[in-house]
Amino acid sequence: MKKNIKFFISIVSMMILSAVSVFAADMPIQANQLPQNAQSFVKSNFPSDQIVYAEQDRNSFKVELQSGVEIDFDRNGNWTDVSAKMPLPTAFIPANVIKSVNTKYPQVPVLEISKEYSGYKLKLGNNREVYVDNNGQITGDKLD
Repeated sequence: MKKNIKFFISIVSMMILSAVSVFAADMPIQANQLPQNAQSFVKSNFPSDQIVYAEQDRNSFKVELQSGVEIDFDRNGNWTDVSAKMPLPTAFIPANVIKSVNTKYPQVPVLEISKEYSGYKLKLGNNREVYVDNNGQITGDKLD
C-alpha cells in the first residue's frame, strides 16, 4: 500500500512539474498583446521600426524589431534591456545618465543598455562597458 502511495505521489509530482515548465516557457504573442507601456515605448522611441516578434513568459516580455533591436520589458511593460548592433536612440535614457556617458565618451554610440539594481549598464561602440548609478555618476568602466 505504501509503495502505491509513493508511486502515485511521484507521478503527480512529475505531472505538476511538467505543467509548470510548460507555463513558464516563452510563448509567442501578437504585438497588440504587449502591455500598453511597452507598445508606447516602441512607438515613441522606434517610430519607423516594426515589431517582427514578441514573446511573453511569466514575468516579462521580449520584442524584436525589424531593424534588429531587441527590447526586454518587465511584466508591467517597463523596459529593462535594449540592445542593437547599431547605435540606439538615447531619448529614453535618463538625461543625467546619458550626459555622464557623453561627457566621458563624446561621439561614442550606445549599443546596449540594461537597468541594474542601483543604476544602468551601458555597452558602447568603443567596446566599453560603463556603469552609471541612478544619480548619473559613473561607478565603473571597463573594456569589454
